[in-house]
Amino acid sequence: MAGFLSIFRRALDQDMVDNVNGFWSVLLLALCSVGAFLVRYVTDPISCWHPVHWTSSHSSYADQTCFLTDRYYGTNPSLPSHQVREPVPSYHLWIPLILVFQALAFKVPNTIWNGGKHLLSLNLDETVSSLNNVQLTNAENRQAIFSDAARVFGSLLRRNRLFLALLYLFVKLLSCVNLIAQLMFLTIYFRQYLAIRVGSSAGFNMDSIIKPLLIKDVLCDISVRKMTNVQIFTVQCTLPITEIYEKMFTFLWYWVFLLAVITVLNLVLWAGYLFLPFLRDSRIAAHVKAAKGSSPDEHSITRFISSFLGIDGVLILSMISQNSNELVAANLTQHLYQVFQETEEEPDVDAVGPGATGTEVNLPISDLSS
Repeated sequence: MAGFLSIFRRALDQDMVDNVNGFWSVLLLALCSVGAFLVRYVTDPISCWHPVHWTSSHSSYADQTCFLTDRYYGTNPSLPSHQVREPVPSYHLWIPLILVFQALAFKVPNTIWNGGKHLLSLNLDETVSSLNNVQLTNAENRQAIFSDAARVFGSLLRRNRLFLALLYLFVKLLSCVNLIAQLMFLTIYFRQYLAIRVGSSAGFNMDSIIKPLLIKDVLCDISVRKMTNVQIFTVQCTLPITEIYEKMFTFLWYWVFLLAVITVLNLVLWAGYLFLPFLRDSRIAAHVKAAKGSSPDEHSITRFISSFLGIDGVLILSMISQNSNELVAANLTQHLYQVFQETEEEPDVDAVGPGATGTEVNLPISDLSS
């Protein structure tokens, strides 16, 4: 049971916007896909007008045959009966699969993030979970664990200072591209009236842009074989299931539109926080001050971020702050700052000499013979 509930737990190495894009939107589209498939069997998906002399078996066969076809003819009353009719395609049979592909498109950025973040050799999700549990221990053990975690973090951050942050922003950019592409797809192929009104008021020829995949009123040809002769009946049909699909895609359009606005703003805020010093440095300084009790030197904080934490360290501390609490982030930041001060106090130049066992020993230059 705990394993099943963990599926709905928010990932601790992403923010809420990422979780809505990578999990809840995928779940929503998956449910819509299942619903679009089941609605065929719990409602009357098509209704056709039949001649009076047809029996119930004739009518049932005509309804099923017309529903399972994907090409109809338009019901234009001004069109002469002798004129060749142009076929009109309908994609109502493909709606569940279309929704599945939309769900997969939402999952792609999250998959790239989960695959690329391990290149840092740091499992941030498990780390945040462990730091949350540390708060339940006594003060002495808690400080020792934070000190060990800071040294491990410091060792890893020396090898990666920018890769994780760039990957995270790239994943958010992919989410924005996916949302904008899905918004255009829903507008063009599913006749979203709000977008049509906005586009028309902006001067666009929406009639040439909109290409609906679903139609309601159609003419359907049915071929009936009698002995060696094939007789073709043309019946007029309406697709009530199209109305259900249109309402579903209208809801999805508003969902994607609001999520696109939020995701774009979220990307801008994250980029500003990671790369603008006046937003980034003040928060790190506040965490050091909260744990240390005194205001650190501004130049020291700048060196701490640029030469020790890097942009990746700022991202990690921000994730810990969002997914744990400010106290945990402040404690870890203070211990990282102590590790940074220790590295600054070490001699700048070391000499290395081989030991008897083949290991390397660091010796100050003053101890070496000329």
